[in-house]
Amino acid sequence: MIGAERPETRVEVILGVDTHLEFHVAVAVDHLGRRLGESSVPTTTKGYERLLCWAEGFGPVRCAGVEGRTVSSPTI
Repeated sequence: MIGAERPETRVEVILGVDTHLEFHVAVAVDHLGRRLGESSVPTTTKGYERLLCWAEGFGPVRCAGVEGRTVSSPTI
């Protein structure tokens, strides 16, 4: 339909985190699997806060998958 307005699509963020001893690498994708960005943060409380704020900048975080959690970072 010409001139019809499209409803605003709400992006839901899916976060994947690869844990390491001194830093974590995260990738955010949308609900369609499109890559939104990548971030690396230190394994500190401030780093975890920064990671969450970064991911929420793309939209609400729907879920997260964490690789290697029990080995490298039991706190994330």
